[in-house]
Amino acid sequence: MLKYEELTYQLRHFIFQARNDLQPGWPEEAYHQALLQLLQEANIPVISKPRKPIIHRGVAIHIFEADLLVWNLIILELKMLPELKKFTPAQHAQIIHYLRCWQKELGLLINFGTPQVNIKRIIWHDSPLVAREYYDSIKGCLNGNDRKYLLDIRRAVANIAKQYGIGYPVTLYKNALTAELTHQNIDCLPDAPVSCQFRGRTISSHHSGHLLVAEKYLVNILTLYIRPPTHEFLRTKTYLNALGLNFGLLVNFGKRQLQIYGINAHSE
Repeated sequence: MLKYEELTYQLRHFIFQARNDLQPGWPEEAYHQALLQLLQEANIPVISKPRKPIIHRGVAIHIFEADLLVWNLIILELKMLPELKKFTPAQHAQIIHYLRCWQKELGLLINFGTPQVNIKRIIWHDSPLVAREYYDSIKGCLNGNDRKYLLDIRRAVANIAKQYGIGYPVTLYKNALTAELTHQNIDCLPDAPVSCQFRGRTISSHHSGHLLVAEKYLVNILTLYIRPPTHEFLRTKTYLNALGLNFGLLVNFGKRQLQIYGINAHSE
């Protein structure tokens, strides 16, 4: 038997009714309000656009806002995407974020934009955290101070992974790691600036998207990759060289496991 099968059957009835009564072509908010009204008229417990902040070390690191929470059991995420034939990985990830945040097991992705309403069930179960670490490129190159800060960063990442697991958006992990390191009195500059030099001239300056920790390590945080793409390793190495740093870390809160890779600016 499917999770909450009878409740899902009821929801499908109201979803189709909202679409049939309104007809195609309205913005997402119109279908949201119509579905909300139908559920309220049926005396079904529903919260519209619930918001939940995530607080880490006293800092609000992210705020989630879902579309509808029904029976305090099922999260609905509404879309109005006429050209979308199937839901994208990013849309799957979005509702997984909400399920994890509210600690619910079932979500429904709903697209009112297709000729027939597209509804997809998304199940989420928390699973034990698996961590893999790879330091071959920096092993043997670290002095005592380098090793100390590496251990500090690893400890901070482990604390965050233990508390939040994997599956959240990258901004949450970046903000959480910044707050965690700051709490440990370790200097951490989020989104470190980097300049591109060409033949002795600065041709561009921008924010790197990396954390600069203790003025020693660049930390590149990613999410939802099975393995980080090669481009991310190369990008971090390029930024290390541009900033005159030796070591970086690539931290992937991935689809299946936490991965930490050491990056040496001078290795091949």
